[in-house]
Amino acid sequence: MTCHRCHGLMVPEEICDMQELGEALCFDGYRCLQCGDIVDAVILDHRRRIAVPVGERARKKPRLPRLVSA
Repeated sequence: MTCHRCHGLMVPEEICDMQELGEALCFDGYRCLQCGDIVDAVILDHRRRIAVPVGERARKKPRLPRLVSA
């Protein structure tokens, strides 16, 4: 797996978030060895949902012609 940000190597890692009560919330994810970006199943699912094909992101209204000085 490669990193979405820097295209570095992602390695599996157990990520633990310490809660205020002293309990740790742990989950499996991936961490980039180059930039430190952390990705888990929720982040990957969200990225898949918001991925829109380039053609659909194009402007709906036509652009006005640009004025070019000669």
